[in-house]
Amino acid sequence: MLFVIAAHSLEWIHNTPTVFPYSQLGSLALLGVDTFFVISGFLITYILLKELDSTGGIRLRKFYFRRFFRIFPPFYVYLAVVGILAATGVVHINHWALLVSGLYIWNYLVLPNSWLVGHTWSLSLEEQFYLLWPPLLAKLGRKKSLYAAFIVIILSPLSRMITYAVYPPWRFFEWAMLHTRLDTIMFGCVLALLWNDTNFQRVIERLLRPELFACSLVFLTVIGPLFETGFRPRYQWIIGYPLHGVLISFVLVYVVKKPASLPGRFLNLGLMRHIGIISYSLYLWQEMFDGPHVSFFPWNLIAIFACAELSYFLVERRALFLRDRLEGRWKFLSAPTGDQRRAALRHQSVADGAGLTADK
Repeated sequence: MLFVIAAHSLEWIHNTPTVFPYSQLGSLALLGVDTFFVISGFLITYILLKELDSTGGIRLRKFYFRRFFRIFPPFYVYLAVVGILAATGVVHINHWALLVSGLYIWNYLVLPNSWLVGHTWSLSLEEQFYLLWPPLLAKLGRKKSLYAAFIVIILSPLSRMITYAVYPPWRFFEWAMLHTRLDTIMFGCVLALLWNDTNFQRVIERLLRPELFACSLVFLTVIGPLFETGFRPRYQWIIGYPLHGVLISFVLVYVVKKPASLPGRFLNLGLMRHIGIISYSLYLWQEMFDGPHVSFFPWNLIAIFACAELSYFLVERRALFLRDRLEGRWKFLSAPTGDQRRAALRHQSVADGAGLTADK
């Protein structure tokens, strides 16, 4: 998130490339989003797997209910504010872009004059991922889902090249579309699917060395952006996205496994943890005060954080409170799925055969 804010905040100097090359700023912004994708894929899959392992199924109604209250209220409040500002002439924006963003399809229908909702490409991709991955995971289970994730990662470079060759209107938007960028999220999903695997943990323990962590960080923040500047899209389409997914996953594992390390202690500072808590609102509101149209750096950073704090305390927390209240009342959200009922029957059959039923 801080990469995105920093990159966008410095775009006002893009006309003076000797200070900081504009293309590298864009690369750092994408790195911030890629990190979010990997973390999101890991967390969502890890949570779903815990339910799958403990109950034998995934309650999709409950998952989507909780996602609704977590994501929609702050997002639509932001869109409403943009719409009001546009209607009163304070800002200028393509009105169709508001509709496209609100439907979570901006990553496929990129419209001009839509900077204030330009960041919703990643939110659109994330929502499309939510629609596909949880049902697939519930249907296929752990092992087959792992195969599916690897297939997506392997085929994504081919998907990017085919899209470029077959459909010219989508050329150079490969960074935004689900079928061309899903591999980044899948790295996080694979990480969650392998997290409790003994062989995987044994290999990871051997790799968790400070020098490898430092090399990964340098490549992601310096060497990778230089390669992208010099060779894009040849680098990004075939090597860049997959390699960055691997390195981001490694960095994530390192800081989780080694909280006492310098980067682990840094990320566990109170300030950094609070930034993580308000990161969603930060991402939503940074677009309002960032970019080439903004020239009051660094004061725009104060505006970004102020709006994010207001969004978190006035919208996010209230929405989550309402979610928890409703979840406790609406029992159908906790009703077992067909897979869970079948798993319960299997457990009951085992108990009966062992003479462990309550009446015995």
